[in-house]
Amino acid sequence: MLQSDDEEDVLPCVGHYHANLRANSVFGSAVLRWGAMRGDSTEMLAALVEQCEADLASVVEVRSRGDELADEIGGDLALRWRIAVVRAVIADPPDGDAVREVYGELVDRYRDEPARLAQLRTLGDEIRRLEAEGALPSAMVARSDRRKKT
Repeated sequence: MLQSDDEEDVLPCVGHYHANLRANSVFGSAVLRWGAMRGDSTEMLAALVEQCEADLASVVEVRSRGDELADEIGGDLALRWRIAVVRAVIADPPDGDAVREVYGELVDRYRDEPARLAQLRTLGDEIRRLEAEGALPSAMVARSDRRKKT
C-alpha cells in the first residue's frame, strides 16, 4: 500500500483509488506521481474530478496536472474537470476578472459543441446571479475571436 506520513491516509495500489484521494496534501502529490507511473490517465482524472468537486479548494494544488489530463482525455470527464475549475475560481476568485476569464475560456473551448454549451449555460446563469447579488465583481472581459480560420 502507498501511504503518507499520516497513518490514516492509505491508498490501495490496485483498482479504483479515487475514493481515498487527498489532493490537498503531500499525499495528493504522491497519488499524482503514482497515477502517472501507472499510466491510467482516465482513472487519475476521474479521481481528481471527484475530489475537486467535493472540495473546490483542492483544485489549486492539482490544477496544472488536471488541465493536462483533461486535454489528453477530453470528453465528458474533461468538461467536468473544467467546470470544477470554474467553480473553484468562483468560490475564491484571485482577482476581479478571474471568474469571467476562466468561464470565457471554457465557452470558447466548447463554442462549436451545442450540447456542452447548454451544460455551461447554467454556470453562466449562476455567475450572472452572483454578480447581480454583489457576491462577485461584475467584469467585462474583452476576448478575441478564437475560432479557427478555415
